[in-house]
Amino acid sequence: MKIIHRYVIREFVESFLFGLLVFSGILLLDQVFQLIDMVLSKGIALWVVIKLFLLILPNIFSLTIPMSVLFGILLAYGRLSEDNEITAMRCTGINYPSFTGPLLAVVFILSLFLVYFNQYLSPVTHKQFRQLYQEVLTQRPLVKFEEREITTLGDYRLYVQHVDRTSNVLQGVNIYRFSKDEVGAPWRISASSATVSVTPQAVIFYLYNGYWQKPNPARPDSLVHLVFSNYQFIISLEGDIMPFSQSLREMDFRKLRREIESYRAKKMPTNFLENEFWLRFILAGAPIAFALISIPLGIVTRRGGRSIGFGISLLVLFGYYALLVTALNLGEKDYVRPGIILWLPDAATLIAGIWLWKRMLRK
Repeated sequence: MKIIHRYVIREFVESFLFGLLVFSGILLLDQVFQLIDMVLSKGIALWVVIKLFLLILPNIFSLTIPMSVLFGILLAYGRLSEDNEITAMRCTGINYPSFTGPLLAVVFILSLFLVYFNQYLSPVTHKQFRQLYQEVLTQRPLVKFEEREITTLGDYRLYVQHVDRTSNVLQGVNIYRFSKDEVGAPWRISASSATVSVTPQAVIFYLYNGYWQKPNPARPDSLVHLVFSNYQFIISLEGDIMPFSQSLREMDFRKLRREIESYRAKKMPTNFLENEFWLRFILAGAPIAFALISIPLGIVTRRGGRSIGFGISLLVLFGYYALLVTALNLGEKDYVRPGIILWLPDAATLIAGIWLWKRMLRK
């Protein structure tokens, strides 16, 4: 039996690693292009970009490890079923729990690891990523700007004709402000050139040879035109470089729990905090739910190999994450307590898995 156990686990591990590579690659595709661009066109050192990439991975793995468990089991048992190895084992008197139990034990251990991973390791790497990225912005502030593209910073829209990353100079700078409080045309700053510095709180523009047009308070339909040779303009970035939702991801289990208790003591809503708190447990428990539903699906699927396994994985994942997004929205709006509603996708997957197991065991 030990040989069979090792054989099944090896089949799973190979498919699991393949799925982890595929799903992580899909989710990382956009970030990879941005990181490559930082090396090729923005002059960021290669080792810094590699470090940023490695710090992104833990946050991606929180999502892709459960996906890969589903994919790995579907492919492993699908191949065993397609090659009639399941039938051969059943004919020798080996029951389903005998060749599925060890794999379920492996998945259970993986889920326990994900609890620790999501609550402690992932927040640490997320914080390190943000700190390193802010260091890059401070040393190379033009990383945030692209030529002939609109960059949004709060109420401001920036358009730059040329970016000289070697000399840290922007050329043909136009800054527009769109505010609900202002009446008339939006005011505009235009400068022939500018240098930039970035702090965690603001972007500071040192503008040269330009003008400032803003609505005339006495006549909102006309503009006041001011000319300058040099001018310092500051745009506050609190909440822009590091949105509040990102700071929640940097809190480990203890910090997040203390934050929830602090909000409750002040009679303040804690829905968004509880969403983040329970989401980490939900994602850690997802491999167990996926294992229970994917084993009977993989055994029943006798033809198609990886293509069928990948297709079924996508269908299950679509249903799971549709339920998860719905639960997150209901929890955040306080229709149902997050600690209850967020278990909906795992519970629904478990129920579907138990139903499939019952049907499989009857055959």
